[in-house]
Amino acid sequence: MTRKLRFLFKSAVAFSLLYGLFVLFFLQEVSIFGDSFLTACEEKSISLPLKEPRIVVDVSDSTLSIYEGEKLVRRYDIATGDSQLVGSLRPNTDSTPVGEYHVIRKAVREDVLFRGSRFLELDFPSDNDIEAAWDQGLINAVEYERYYDVRRSTGKPPTDLAISRPIGIRGNYFAISGAKSTNGSIALSNGDINEIFDHIPLGTPVVIQP
Repeated sequence: MTRKLRFLFKSAVAFSLLYGLFVLFFLQEVSIFGDSFLTACEEKSISLPLKEPRIVVDVSDSTLSIYEGEKLVRRYDIATGDSQLVGSLRPNTDSTPVGEYHVIRKAVREDVLFRGSRFLELDFPSDNDIEAAWDQGLINAVEYERYYDVRRSTGKPPTDLAISRPIGIRGNYFAISGAKSTNGSIALSNGDINEIFDHIPLGTPVVIQP
């Protein structure tokens, strides 16, 4: 083998190794530790698919808990909004909302580096959010009426109100980012959201508490 071929071979091996480490530790599409969600279901005799799933997010404890009815399946560490004003509806505060929501959309993302591998979008803002925003003078009468018109016709909130932004449960959280590091969404590691993604159906209730 010539020197050039040896160099190309070593480069290919190094690239494959680095790419494998990237997939394993960053994208986390393949877990070296197994699927902890499935293991938890087996240990607690919980059958899949879940029949009464619900999610409880505790911002102060930085945890996300998945329940089947009243039985806790598994708890995950999370990151939440960069703002200390938890539940604030004011624009550009990066605050995680507080209230009761539902999963309305599921997406596998291509821009994994910056947006995480998966996204479970919530129906934010809710009716309670809109009423609070109206009371605080954060939206005008036109926006207030349009929210209810769109909600009645589509079942989903409009995304272009003064207080609206896509809020959900996403991937790409690492310990180095800190517990307060998102734009208001709830972030798990890619590995964690990858393993729960298929088990969380549309319509799953999500309670976010301060």
